[in-house]
Amino acid sequence: MMKCKWYLPLIAISLVVLIGLTAGCITIVRQEPAAPASTQQGPTAPPTINAFTTSPGSIISGQRTTLSWDVSGAATISIQPEIGTVGSSGSLLLSPAATITYTLAATNQAGSTTNSVTVTVITPTNRPDLVITDIWLTGAVVNYTIKNQGNADAKPTWTYLYVNDLKKAESYVDILAAGEEKTETFSNLDWSFPGAAGDPGSAVAQFNVKACADAGNDIEESDKGNNCLTKIWGQTFTYDFVKNAHLAKWRSSAGDLKWPMVSYDKKGAAYLLYDTLVMCPEPVSNGWIQGRFADFYIKYYGQETTSRELVVPEHAKFTARVGFKGDFSTDGVGVALGYLDATGSVVLFPKMDVYSDGTLRVYEIDLSDMAGKKTEFILWVEAKDSPEGDCVRWVEPKIVQEE
Repeated sequence: MMKCKWYLPLIAISLVVLIGLTAGCITIVRQEPAAPASTQQGPTAPPTINAFTTSPGSIISGQRTTLSWDVSGAATISIQPEIGTVGSSGSLLLSPAATITYTLAATNQAGSTTNSVTVTVITPTNRPDLVITDIWLTGAVVNYTIKNQGNADAKPTWTYLYVNDLKKAESYVDILAAGEEKTETFSNLDWSFPGAAGDPGSAVAQFNVKACADAGNDIEESDKGNNCLTKIWGQTFTYDFVKNAHLAKWRSSAGDLKWPMVSYDKKGAAYLLYDTLVMCPEPVSNGWIQGRFADFYIKYYGQETTSRELVVPEHAKFTARVGFKGDFSTDGVGVALGYLDATGSVVLFPKMDVYSDGTLRVYEIDLSDMAGKKTEFILWVEAKDSPEGDCVRWVEPKIVQEE
């Protein structure tokens, strides 16, 4: 008789139970919560230093230089040494005592950008330094003032007179002591000036009159680059942006604008207030407004005004005083002069920040490098983060021809 293996049924029952339990199991996987997405995105690139220059880059001790900068996309901007925190654009008139290197550092969340410029300061040597300080007309006689601003006596020299770059006369100058100034004349020239004698302002023509000290290079000077003085006699070029504002092409960040405009227009506005030009950018963060100015003229009598490019004269500069129209608490605005390049794109000169502190700030741009070029000019105003009430006044915005 076979013996029953009593444990075999037990093993079978155990296997059935285990299989049933396995089939009913649920696997739970724990997942970590996802990190919350950032609600603010910082800048993706470090700031851009559009311009950081000195003019001139080399001076004699005691003279001054203009340090200018223009930066975009920066949270903080600092110039060292000695200057410290500055705005996004501006300029300073400086007179360093010795050669110095200025470093601009612009920083945002994405990083920082730096640039440096050096001002070379020349200590005067024991030499004379002749300069012409004035030229004027008395009747038919051309007069000039010559000064030795060096620290040594100057032996006799000759001064030449040029009219429209042609030599017309010369004048002998005797010994000039250090610091001495004297008046001389070009006695061998009888000036027949068009218009009223002795009154350059009444003449129809225009003349570039230049007098150069030590024109024969007879002496060693501490500075040979300052011997000449040029003046413009006759009709000088002036372009008045206020008088031409109603003819300009106006546009804002909201689109084209049509003259006349009202100050409360939500697209931005430009209008005349007494003898000033008021410009209000679109009242949104970074809103802007621009006016495009040309040479406006009437081609034939009775026809509508048309326009052509302006020809930039020699020795020209843009000058204006800019301030807020009213007393508003804002982050200020950026203002700039610009022009159209050969492709029709707007190129802005260094911007200047204007604040609602009641101050009229002087804004000047040297246009001498553009002499002879044909272009149209742009007046630009850009709001910042608090744009309400950002209406600025341009007082006497003009392009003038300097003597």
